[in-house]
Amino acid sequence: MNAFPATRLRRLRRSGALRSLVRETRLDRADLVYPLFVGP
Repeated sequence: MNAFPATRLRRLRRSGALRSLVRETRLDRADLVYPLFVGP
C-alpha cells in the first residue's frame, strides 16, 4: 500500500487564508528568545 495519496491537493495551498488554516506551527519574532550575555 502506498503511503502517499494519488492526488495532491496543491491548489488549496495557493491562498494565504487556507495556508494559515492548515499549517502546523506558527513561528513569529515574538516566539524567539534573544540571547543576553552578562559579564562580571
